[in-house]
Amino acid sequence: MVYLEEAGRQEADALLVKGKIMKTTFGSFCGTLAAITLAAQPVAADHHEGMQFAANELMLCAYKDGKDRDDLMDLTKAFNKWLKKNDANYTYYLLSPHYHEDASEMDFAWVGTWPDGAGMGAGYDAWMSDDDDVGQMFDDVMDCSMAMSPVTPVHTPDDGPWERGVVWFQRCEREDGASLSDAVMAHKKASMAMAEMGETSASWVFLPGLGFGDPDFDYYHVQAWPNYTELGKGFDNYFNKGGWKAVSEAEGGVMECHSPNLYTFRMMHSAAND
Repeated sequence: MVYLEEAGRQEADALLVKGKIMKTTFGSFCGTLAAITLAAQPVAADHHEGMQFAANELMLCAYKDGKDRDDLMDLTKAFNKWLKKNDANYTYYLLSPHYHEDASEMDFAWVGTWPDGAGMGAGYDAWMSDDDDVGQMFDDVMDCSMAMSPVTPVHTPDDGPWERGVVWFQRCEREDGASLSDAVMAHKKASMAMAEMGETSASWVFLPGLGFGDPDFDYYHVQAWPNYTELGKGFDNYFNKGGWKAVSEAEGGVMECHSPNLYTFRMMHSAAND
């Protein structure tokens, strides 16, 4: 993987304007999100035939001393007001760790998305032009590390996106000779097999991009459910009704994925509502 360090340093200087200070690097969000860098080679190597990518930003955040969720809610209200005037393409979620290997230094995660790179660029330009002093609120409330991830869908149900639910992030590595396209297709086959058993979930592949440093995995497999009831049904389908056989058949020899970390999520702003 090729990293353009100088471009990363210049980007980091610009992103400080947003008030999301990157001096805290947290131990795990299914991997480490470190200094701003540019991952170029994997995207070019596969050509990603038939895949479309959205631009996502991922932030791991801790409250500053004396700050809490009430302060965060005041911040999101101010930020949503800014979004309605300046960035019609942005949707974001707040995530709270539940089952997690190490969330001791993280209070919450922030996941924001634009439909494409053009939307991301326009949104950041608008923010850097005039943030209406909301950037200072970010700086006052929390310390965050940041990363950017190209995201492609695996399965998106007709009733989404959901305003609340649960989501996991799972680190995956491709087997020798398997391409990203092979991996995405294998996840699609597994999702189709589980859907035939009544599985209700949405899933995506998140690639390491800006801010991942030197990751020891190829991508995140991200899967979400609208509530714990549906997650529990998926558990039964997989472990008790033979779903693991179908998933193993679809994914075997293509990738190896590790135990996921689970979060609850809440949508804080949707571009569709602007």
